[in-house]
Amino acid sequence: MLKLIIGNKNYSSWSMRAWMLLKFAELPFSEICIDLYTAGSRKRVLDLGGETGLVPVLVVDDRAIWDTLAITEFVYELRPHIWPSDAFERAKARSYAGEVHSGLTAVRASMPCNTRARERVVEMSEEVELEIARVAEIWSRASGDWLFGDFSAADVMFAPVAARFRTYGVALKDGRAVSYWERLIAHPLCTEWFALGEAEPVIIEQFELPRRIK
Repeated sequence: MLKLIIGNKNYSSWSMRAWMLLKFAELPFSEICIDLYTAGSRKRVLDLGGETGLVPVLVVDDRAIWDTLAITEFVYELRPHIWPSDAFERAKARSYAGEVHSGLTAVRASMPCNTRARERVVEMSEEVELEIARVAEIWSRASGDWLFGDFSAADVMFAPVAARFRTYGVALKDGRAVSYWERLIAHPLCTEWFALGEAEPVIIEQFELPRRIK
């Protein structure tokens, strides 16, 4: 039995990716949710096997995997359909995932994850605008409904980015990117995660302000 250790569903973008991935792969799992940014939260993750104290962590028969890309590749060994079947397309999809994993630092810093919030303020620095443009460029290349035809782990990686764009009212200019964003934000796994986050009682104040003044 797999056990997934995640943070608050409303606030933890990396938890969203791991959770969606396991659901997409149709792997049964239990979950432990850690309230983030509380005294002892990192220690609890460490005690559960996450060697960095960060979420998500996938525990497999008492052995832990504590990085989202590593979790993705472990799941691939069990469910190869999560990546494109073509070797080059699979490498390209992993390249996109790598961009999300190691990049988009300005977007993450300026747009904290808060899936139930709307009309949040964001300072559109040059770095933020460049990263948004890069995301839109990737989305505009979607092959059919999804980035590589069928829904894949590459789409999962971008799901929290789509949620951030909704929270902060990011206006995409390319119609193809907008269409992809609309499909992704409405994917059943996204809407299920959003509903669970909406139902959470926990409020992390640092991610609730500022609100846009109309």
